[in-house]
Amino acid sequence: MRNIFLLIIVYCTTLAANSKNCDHLLRELANDQQNFVYCNTAHAVPVHPQDERLCIACNQRYTNMANSYDTLMTNENCSKIYMDSDRMNIVFTTQNVLKGLWNRAYCEECFKGNNSDNFHDLYLNLSSCLEENKGSECTSCLLKYIRINDFYKDLDQKNNGKVCFDMQDVMNRTRVLWSKDLKCCQREVKMTAFLTSVAIVAVLPILLFYSAAFVLTKRREANHGLLNEQEPELDAPSTSDIITAAILSTPPEPPAVLDAKTEKISKLLVIPDSDLSSDDEPFAKAKTN
Repeated sequence: MRNIFLLIIVYCTTLAANSKNCDHLLRELANDQQNFVYCNTAHAVPVHPQDERLCIACNQRYTNMANSYDTLMTNENCSKIYMDSDRMNIVFTTQNVLKGLWNRAYCEECFKGNNSDNFHDLYLNLSSCLEENKGSECTSCLLKYIRINDFYKDLDQKNNGKVCFDMQDVMNRTRVLWSKDLKCCQREVKMTAFLTSVAIVAVLPILLFYSAAFVLTKRREANHGLLNEQEPELDAPSTSDIITAAILSTPPEPPAVLDAKTEKISKLLVIPDSDLSSDDEPFAKAKTN
């Protein structure tokens, strides 16, 4: 009986120690999660170009949080207490939300190779150039901007868009500064090209109209030629036109000749009584007794 009582005491003591240990591990995890969230918020929008951003600045805090969670979950007694112990599964859900934030930022890409360091050096060179050449940034710092922009585009293509958030944020802000604030990407429209385009657009409908009219005219002429092979020409001169042309082509006669002809015609029309023909018999005279 005494042995059983001692076993119960030892079990209760162990359970209490484990419970106290799990509570301590849970509080450590909560503190690390809090530090990680604070770091993300504090480094979301850096004030100065040399300030660290989310992935670089919060890498150690993310590592501490991940280690605390693993320690809590690898403890069998603690995992039974906090895993699936409530409807929302708060410990697991909270850890996954913070881990998802880190993964969506592709922060692990910042620590592969030396891409992050190279990009940071290019950015510092461009920032220094912009500070030293106020008023002539577009010409003086053009090559530096092209270098960092090309470096980022090559990295983005190689990683299929999975670029560390720190570099994404820097490049986006740099492009906005270069194009919108400094207005270094203005594209001047050449008036020659513009006027040529306007002229083509204005003349094209006219050319289409006259081309269509020309084609229709040719077709009508072809059809008219076929009809002329079977019927008289529609354009032949009329009789009145021929008479008029003949009259106009006759040379005029002198007035004296016209008067002589008119006089001859008058004499022929006037016949006196004494000039009767010999064939005509005189009227018979009545005989008187």
